[in-house]
Parts: sequence; C-alpha cells; structure tokens
Amino acid sequence: MFTVGALLTGAVAAYIIGLSKTGVPGGGLLAIPLFATVFEGRLIAGAILPVLVFADLFAIGWYRQHARWDLLRPLAPWLGLGFVFGTVFFIVVGSATRSLEIVIGSIVLSIVAIQIWRMWRGAPERAATTATAATYGTAGGFTTFVANAAGPVINTYLVGLGLPKYQLIGTTAWLYFVVNLSKVPFYLALGAWTSGGRFFTWESLLFDLALVPAVLAGVYSGRSLFHRIPQRAFLVVVLVFSAGGALKLLA
Repeated sequence: MFTVGALLTGAVAAYIIGLSKTGVPGGGLLAIPLFATVFEGRLIAGAILPVLVFADLFAIGWYRQHARWDLLRPLAPWLGLGFVFGTVFFIVVGSATRSLEIVIGSIVLSIVAIQIWRMWRGAPERAATTATAATYGTAGGFTTFVANAAGPVINTYLVGLGLPKYQLIGTTAWLYFVVNLSKVPFYLALGAWTSGGRFFTWESLLFDLALVPAVLAGVYSGRSLFHRIPQRAFLVVVLVFSAGGALKLLA
C-alpha cells in the first residue's frame, strides 16, 4: 500500500496535470518529477499515463471545436516515427531513463530560448513547413513515448506558428489524447516482451484511481483560469512552464 505522503504527492501531481490540460499548457511536465518520487523506472511513465488520458477527456470536451486539424495532420507520421525511436530506446536501455531526461531537458530549454528570442526581436511567425513538422513531430513523439514530456516541444512549436490560445489548447487537446491513448498497447507489449519491467501494475492503477478527485479539481481550476489569461500572458506562461519543466528534468 502507498503511504499518505505518496498519495499527497500524487494528488499534487494530478492537480497540476489537470490544470495544465485545460488552462496552462506546459505545466504538466512539472508532475513528472513528482511521480518519480513515488515510482521508478518504467512505472513512472506507466503510472502517469492514465492520469493524462483522464484529463485529456475534459480538454477535448471543452476545446475540441478550436482544433487546427490542418496542423495536426502533417505532424502525425512524424509522431509515429518518434514512437519507433522510443520503442527502440526502451528495448536498448530498459528502464534507465536518466540520460534521456538530460537530453530532453536540454532540447526543451534550447527551444524555449529560441522562441523567447524570436518574441523579443519581434521575429515573424514561422510557417508550418515539412521540415519543422518533421523536427518537432519526431522529437515530440519520442519524448512523449519515453517520458510523457512532449508538451514543451509541441507547445513551443505551435506558439511559434502564432496560434491564438484557444486554437493552441484545442489543437493540443486532440493531439495529446490520441497520442496518449495510442501509447497503451505499446507499453503493454514492451512490458510483456522486453526486459526492464512492466509499465502498469494493479497497484499503480489503484494509485491512479485514488487521484481522480485531484484531477477533477485541476481541470476545473484550469478551465476557470484559462478564460482570464490574456493572450500575451498566456504565451509567456506556456514558455515559463516549459522551461521550468525542463529544469526539473535536468535536476
């Protein structure tokens, strides 16, 4: 059984995830280190996934009409390629993800720094080219598969395209829901057929079930906050949380 301290830590992480899904994109990355204090190895990714999917349901329910499908479609094959790289990674290294956290954190900080520089210089918005879709899509697919950490990569990509906040959160709502749901069969297969341990256990699923009230509090808080944040402040918050999450991974 889990201790009271572990459940409280999980509740804080679940609240942050709910908040990030419906109000402050990018903030969910801060939940990963919290889950890492309760679980280890592959169970970190496996335990956080059901919480993400549950929160995703509220995001698509509230913001689905704002999705930019013209931006999602070009990303799809590259996200799949990132999944392939993530599968190979888990086969090769098992559950040793520390080196990956350092790489992800460094990449995200670099992306955020570039975007902040562009905003400061008043650089024109990027075009959604095949090259940018390939770069961000592959990186996003890889990072979400191995660490549930695609938020900063995809969010900074969409911010660079100049999306209004409603389109950004509506687009990412569908993206993350489909991506997170599609990880389940991969995790089940990898846990059964490769070394490094399973991604899901009955104990981890019961732990997730206990976090449902915290997720609900988070998604409703996020929805209330989202409508009150001005566009410019919203973009700054996305970048700040993305950088903060990256620093957490590095630490």
